[in-house]
Amino acid sequence: MTSIKECFQQWKESRNTRQKAGDIFFWIFLLLMIIPGPRKAIATGVNKVALHMKGPGLVPESKQVSLADASWNWTLQKENGPTLALATFKGKPLMINFWATWCPPCVAELPSIQKSWEKHGDEVTFLLVTNQDPSVVQAFMDKHGYSFPVHYSVNSAPPELEHNSIPTTFMLSPEGKIVIQKKGALNWNSKAIDRVYKDLLK
Repeated sequence: MTSIKECFQQWKESRNTRQKAGDIFFWIFLLLMIIPGPRKAIATGVNKVALHMKGPGLVPESKQVSLADASWNWTLQKENGPTLALATFKGKPLMINFWATWCPPCVAELPSIQKSWEKHGDEVTFLLVTNQDPSVVQAFMDKHGYSFPVHYSVNSAPPELEHNSIPTTFMLSPEGKIVIQKKGALNWNSKAIDRVYKDLLK
């Protein structure tokens, strides 16, 4: 059986300097991906780069679906606040984002959501929905200095807003028509998104 020392010697003799550097980088990267803390940081960083390369996922007008009347009964609640039916927010554009603090792509897009909310929050309703423990969410919000509104789902989301991964974001017209359905992270503070809001507010 070949010893570790012999394997190392064979590797050393068979690889040039560039190949050795690549091998070392790969093994360091692999080690970091095994350790939970660095793994999450790396995944978040990769997602931050990727979100600037994606489009907003506009739904073609012929395929846009409107929420059924019963779907407006979906109930949400802010931490320690009253429960509110989705119908409360009808009449304004809606940005509904399903997320969690443990989700790297969710974490990656939150800075852009914060900036978009600061820019458009007076005219557009932002509903960032999570099912995590409110104390965990609040600690995360405080740590990162976020102030966008977080809501907790009291009952199941309506079928039009069903999703099997997070983050998933829906953008609705004031009448309740789904104009954007986006799975994965996105830069929500882009000029493309600004144009969507502008069109919805006409």
